[in-house]
Parts: sequence; C-alpha cells; structure tokens
Amino acid sequence: MNKIVITFLGILFCKAAFSATLTLANDGTETSISTADLQKLSVSKISTSTNFTPFAEFEGATLTSFAKSYNVQGRLLRVYALDDYSYTIPLRELEKFNAIIAYKKNGTMMPVSDLGPFAIIYPRDQHPELNSLDVNAKTVWQIKKIEVVE
Repeated sequence: MNKIVITFLGILFCKAAFSATLTLANDGTETSISTADLQKLSVSKISTSTNFTPFAEFEGATLTSFAKSYNVQGRLLRVYALDDYSYTIPLRELEKFNAIIAYKKNGTMMPVSDLGPFAIIYPRDQHPELNSLDVNAKTVWQIKKIEVVE
C-alpha cells in the first residue's frame, strides 16, 4: 500500500512541477496561468540567440500585454525557475525591449528539456546593449512563478 501511495504522490508531483502553467503572485493573490492563457495575449516572435542557445525563433506573450492583462502594477518582477533559480527584473526594461514570455521555440512548444515550458526572451541580437552578463542572468528559463515584488 505504501508503494502505491508513494508512486501516486510522485506522479502528482511530477505533473504539477512540469505542467505548462506558471503562477503569478501579485498583490497578495496567486493566479495560475497556462500556455492557452498566454496565447490569448498579444503575441510576438523574437529571432535571436541567447547565452544558452544558438539563433532561434521564439514566440510568446509580450510582457507589456501580460502586465496589462493581469493588472501588474509593480516595478520589479522576481522570476523563478523550476530549479528555484530566480532573478529580479525591472518591468520597465522588459517592456522597453519588448521581451516575451516564450512558450515556443522554432515553432514547437518548449518542453522542460529545451527551456520550457516558459522562458524570458530578450531580442539580444537586435540590441547590442543586451549582450551582457546581467541580461544573461535575467533570461530565466523553465519558469514556474513570476512574483511582483515592488
């Protein structure tokens, strides 16, 4: 019986940990946001390389439309990855460079094994000032949570 319970809990954990949703923590409430929810927002494509991938085409919701649709009023977003890596990013910067919450890479939904289910993508190749260690750190992938911190 214990093996069955442990197996069942393991399956539930894996599904929850790697499902295509992220949590938005904003003003004391948490909202679960799916890929389908992001696809309803203003979508953009960015063709660029990153510090961890060669040149690719990424598709996802713009941070501007994300902030507007989910009433994000803060200045800073703390973005968390599945491995608990996190980085705080100014919302104004994300909007200035038309960064996206990507869910597709080269036309395919991004699995966990390839940055997914979600990643912050900047148009690095179009803006030389984005080719920096700071922006590399802000390019969080395998996103599980976005928290409005200030």
